[in-house]
Amino acid sequence: MLSTKSEAFIDNLRMYLMMSGKNDQEINELIEELKDHLIEVEKSGRSLNDIIDQTPEQYMASLKQEMKTDYKSLLKFLPLFFLGVIAYFLIGPAIRGEFALNIVQVIGMPILAVLMLAVYVYFLQNAGRKQYSKKKFFIGSVIASMIVTTLAILLIVVSTLFVDPFFVGSTTADIVVIVICSSIFVGTAIWSKMWFPIWIPAFLIIPDIFTRFTDWSVETILIISMASFVLMFAVIILNILIQEKRKKRFV
Repeated sequence: MLSTKSEAFIDNLRMYLMMSGKNDQEINELIEELKDHLIEVEKSGRSLNDIIDQTPEQYMASLKQEMKTDYKSLLKFLPLFFLGVIAYFLIGPAIRGEFALNIVQVIGMPILAVLMLAVYVYFLQNAGRKQYSKKKFFIGSVIASMIVTTLAILLIVVSTLFVDPFFVGSTTADIVVIVICSSIFVGTAIWSKMWFPIWIPAFLIIPDIFTRFTDWSVETILIISMASFVLMFAVIILNILIQEKRKKRFV
């Protein structure tokens, strides 16, 4: 059984290499080999620092240089990511019956997707390479989310208040957009073999559903929006805790 420090190093190394675009199979093989080596080293009373012969940050950087970037997987992931971001911004207005397009949205949404990806990749790479503590990781993730949210709000405000739409949707257009966006979320979940591409948008569009199908006040909808946002984070944290318990059970 590995020490807490070695387990944290393994987890951070995996995250760093994944965020650097390395092949999943090669990462898993490397991690398993390193785990076995660390177990033997720790049995003899030595530690992680005795076998890497450099700082964890330098060691991770050297592994990154040695491993090839998995461009094939990136070419599959990036289109799904961009489509997922765009689908998330389009499905809300379609559910509310307010779907429309303007030039700022058409140009701004792909740019926003690129900036979102850059912010999160930069944060997760640094978190892995610099061995962030759980507290520092949480604070960093909040800051990264705030940056992304601010950019999204700016795009929404500018495109809504200052630019006229060149296309205003009908009921048929709303249904088509909802079906396409839902298909993107489901397809992404199937491809990634994870459920979060479905349930995260599901939580966030709850206020849109109530806006469309009820006559509740703005204040009530705002409370529902805040509650759904908090509930989403609670589910994310719960999922992380469950994964950690499973991991410890099988170590």
